[in-house]
Amino acid sequence: MDRRRFLELSGGASAALLAGCGGGGSSGSPTPPVPPGESGLNWTSLSTSLSGQLLRPGDGAYAAASLLANMRFDATKPAAIIKCNSVEDVRTGLAFVRNNKLAVTPRCGGHSWAGTSTTTGVVLNVTPLNAIQVNPNGTAKVGAGARLAEVYDTLIANGVCIPSGTCLTVGIAGITMGGGIGILDRQFGLTCDNLLAAEVVTADGRVLSCDAHTEPELFWALRGGGGGNFGVATSFTFKTHRIEDISVARADFRFQDFPAMFDAWQRWPQSLPDNIWAQIYMQFGSGGASCTVTAYCLGTSGFLQPYWNSFLAATGVASSDMSSAISQLPYRDVAWSMCAGIPLKECSLSGYSPEGRKTRYDEVLSSDFFNELLPAAGIAALNQSVKDAMAAGISGSYIFDHMGGAISRVAADATAFVHRKALFSVEYATWQSRAVYDTAFPNRMRGVMKAWSSGGAYVNYLDPLLRDWQSAYYGANYARLSQIKKQYDPGRVFNMAQGVEVA
Repeated sequence: MDRRRFLELSGGASAALLAGCGGGGSSGSPTPPVPPGESGLNWTSLSTSLSGQLLRPGDGAYAAASLLANMRFDATKPAAIIKCNSVEDVRTGLAFVRNNKLAVTPRCGGHSWAGTSTTTGVVLNVTPLNAIQVNPNGTAKVGAGARLAEVYDTLIANGVCIPSGTCLTVGIAGITMGGGIGILDRQFGLTCDNLLAAEVVTADGRVLSCDAHTEPELFWALRGGGGGNFGVATSFTFKTHRIEDISVARADFRFQDFPAMFDAWQRWPQSLPDNIWAQIYMQFGSGGASCTVTAYCLGTSGFLQPYWNSFLAATGVASSDMSSAISQLPYRDVAWSMCAGIPLKECSLSGYSPEGRKTRYDEVLSSDFFNELLPAAGIAALNQSVKDAMAAGISGSYIFDHMGGAISRVAADATAFVHRKALFSVEYATWQSRAVYDTAFPNRMRGVMKAWSSGGAYVNYLDPLLRDWQSAYYGANYARLSQIKKQYDPGRVFNMAQGVEVA
């Protein structure tokens, strides 16, 4: 998550940021240009064979449809965008790109941090496939084109939830296939841990239903293997959870108190039940640096209060040097905080729909996982890096998320998401501002913290500057992913930088 999200949320009780106004799309960087001669392709024939819409440069709706959430990739213009109204449209689009040897990428929310939700070839936009069905057996079937706003709106109306992020414009497909980190994960696991089944159109046009028993290797890969590597997902079936109120506590600290606050925060989970999750948001720039800790509890404020008090006491910071508040809210108020006060149709990115009111952004990030507590030297390195960044004119943020709980009770090889031993994760971010826009800064932070991190990185926070990306994203699971890639996409129809390679 990022600075804009924090500013949107900071006025309410649920001011903390969650992981990921990103994730979605494929692993890596934009796919290569289409071969010469694409203008001679039979686009008219393709258009007439679709139930959805084919958009080409010059069409009225093309300009808006070509945009991603991140403005860094506005210069990439697809040769065509297929708005897939049906699974058959996905199959038709894939047949066209195969036959004409075009680059292709699926798109749902368009939040890929490396621009992999776009291409100079053909974009298969599955956003029309957004139907959501909540079932009485504790499951929900969600179209792969649904955004989190649509998912939460429907699920909460039925008194249930799935664990996921709070960037409501993110697509369900990308965040699920990359893992899915958020406030409910210590209690219920990652988004991908709650996936029961999926429907996927593979590179050769087959429509496969997969779960733990049918096409189990594909199902394994979809849970943490990254979007856009093995096919085009068209629907997901999730386990749902009943939920009512959620309690939120927030404390704002001075930057000078960051070392003591951070050490108390990283040790806090040792005494926490799984229904409490907390995050640090550190923002810095020309105006200085600030630190906020926000905790979420699936329970009453009375249940959260003593745990919160113990954390505040452990920081050693005087109450007069911080501000603290705690409240109990309906779950919808927290889940919908990014779009508080606006209806569903307006909870989308400007340019994506005529009613969209959420702004696009220009931002770069990287990530780390930490399997052990940071010693004093590691905390000092974080602290000094903020001072150095501000001295260099860099604006940015660090966002630390607790892990553990239900996440850690899943074996590292049970799904493709390998980072099960992590105590916490961090997102390093910088954005376009009036000061210095140093796009390599987030990646350099991995070097600063290398002595203490696990070396892992979150595939939903793609970093094109990662060299050993196979190990960083997937660890020991990469070899198995490569074998699955060989089975389901041996010709690498889904072919992008940092995309899973064929064994």
